[in-house]
Amino acid sequence: MSEELIGRVISIYGRSLLRIAVLEEKLPLVSRIGTYVKVRDPNDDTWLYGLVIGFNLLDELYKHGRIVEEMEGYEELRPSRNEVLANIVGYTKSGRVFRGCSLLPRPGEKVYLVDKEELSLINGKGDIAIGVNSTFKDVEVRLDINKLCSRHLAILAMTGAGKSNALAIILAEILNKYRYSRIILIDTHSEYVSLAHNESFRAKVYMPKGSFADIIRESYGIDVKNLEIPLWTLGFEEIANILRLDSKATKQRLHLRDAIRSSRRKRFANAGVEDPIYYTIDDLISEVKGIRDSSALELLIKLRELKENEELFFLTKTEETDKIYTSVQDLKEPERSLNVYNNIVSKFLDPSLNIISLGGLPAEIQASIVSSLLRAVWRVVVSQRVAGLSFPVMIAIEEAHIYAPKGKWTPARDILERVAREGRKFGVSLTIVSQRPRELSETLLSQCGNLIALRTVNPEDQRHIMRSMEDVSYETVQNLSGLEVGEALISGPSITFPAIVKIYEFSKRYNLELGGKDIDWRAQWSTPPREITLRHGLHSKESEEKVEHSHSLDEFLMES
Repeated sequence: MSEELIGRVISIYGRSLLRIAVLEEKLPLVSRIGTYVKVRDPNDDTWLYGLVIGFNLLDELYKHGRIVEEMEGYEELRPSRNEVLANIVGYTKSGRVFRGCSLLPRPGEKVYLVDKEELSLINGKGDIAIGVNSTFKDVEVRLDINKLCSRHLAILAMTGAGKSNALAIILAEILNKYRYSRIILIDTHSEYVSLAHNESFRAKVYMPKGSFADIIRESYGIDVKNLEIPLWTLGFEEIANILRLDSKATKQRLHLRDAIRSSRRKRFANAGVEDPIYYTIDDLISEVKGIRDSSALELLIKLRELKENEELFFLTKTEETDKIYTSVQDLKEPERSLNVYNNIVSKFLDPSLNIISLGGLPAEIQASIVSSLLRAVWRVVVSQRVAGLSFPVMIAIEEAHIYAPKGKWTPARDILERVAREGRKFGVSLTIVSQRPRELSETLLSQCGNLIALRTVNPEDQRHIMRSMEDVSYETVQNLSGLEVGEALISGPSITFPAIVKIYEFSKRYNLELGGKDIDWRAQWSTPPREITLRHGLHSKESEEKVEHSHSLDEFLMES
């Protein structure tokens, strides 16, 4: 490892910021944000490492231009001030690497460039490769898988900066290296279904039965498995959310809670409202029918609409799950329901990539599904851990701000925050992805020790990112607006020192394209148009031949 002198420390700001005067001829070596420099403590063998985060370049003669013009023979003289700002990110002592800042150098100390050989030894240690250093393109950056999973991960950026690509690279590297890895991916917009084409990923795609699943199956040529999340596996708040019963609908919420409890207790007398005991949508309707007031009638209308909504048959008409329940008649409750409940969850805990594709569903339905699924996984994993078994699983969630919004309680946010706080003890790792950090639960974000921050322009987003990063300064975060597409600031225990990394391109590395890419307007507007049809917009083929029926309110009430 060479020690190339580039300048000297001229001042220190706060606890970790260095202002460095750089030699004119050495300026090109440190002229890129993310370059590493180092300073040696003259009293021992400690080296301090800094990340270049800013510049102050000044032509000293600019403000005296007229005087310079009159000085014959000095036309080529251009005195300049070359200063860089560096943030101390760690140090080495006796061959060991440490994070943070144990001491500060004195002004006047020599500053050296960290060459690529040394950089490879620092940030090249790890299990999975994610990209290359932004300064030295031949220096690979790797992440420690244990520290990545145990401390959770947040991937944050503005739209189009490369979040999906970053997540795809991480998942692909894990799946390729660890044959028995378990990953559940909440694919909010069905962007990742193409991963099923690569056999090494062992990907299974789950979608609710319907036309959207047919479109995905036809467009990508993949096997789409039927997703069923029976209504009885959902909690009270999740069902209330589907029915759009806000906190002001007090009576309807009370009637719904009583109906759920009564429906569960028909099969198990000691069941609580949140216990996963089997019942049907007809059981709920029957319970509400027995209540005689106007609010109950409004609730009844909503329940019947839910039952008739073909888009939501995966909640209310779960034929596959019902068959399993019928087949275990030899078991008594609650064992019978718990057996089926375990069957629903266990398939998502197979060593593979399980993609829960929710594209095309309304946001409130997506939120209730995610909440129910996470609670189910959490229950199973915790119970297995208590029994002395472990099923470590990573749960990756796209558009996390939808499920865990800032300033608003939701059942999905509740379980996400719990997993973030306690997941490390039970082997549940979270990876959250969001393009709106300012709208994401601060509690959830603060529990993510690892951060991949791509290009972010909004100052409020930058402030939220700053609060979640332990080892970088605000000045460093401000540089996020200047990153190129695919470049990211990576921080946290999974990487030795914070670094600016050019993340590998998933499409080139694995010869697969992700969904969600921008439309090529130039190409689309340059080719003959196709016939417009609404066939693919209908949820089921039955809709094309269904005869419309309208009922008056009086007729509906008579049926009730």
